[in-house]
Amino acid sequence: MNVHERYHFKLGDILEELDISRNKLAVEAKIRPATVIDMVNGKTKRLELETLVHILDALNRFARQRRFTRTITLADIVEYIPEDEAHEY
Repeated sequence: MNVHERYHFKLGDILEELDISRNKLAVEAKIRPATVIDMVNGKTKRLELETLVHILDALNRFARQRRFTRTITLADIVEYIPEDEAHEY
């Protein structure tokens, strides 16, 4: 089974929920806009942990500004798909 069938990026959903653009996230997280675009479009094949931390820090700053009561976590932006469910995506 292909490992790329074992995860699903949900970053676009969070961006919509927070009402922020991909570019605004990239600027706030200090990462390349192409990195955010690839994640939203499900084209990311490799991510550095440091990049994920920058993205989550930026998303949580936006969430606090918008008075969200929950913390955005890795599970909010990347979904793990168990092997026996991978064919569904």
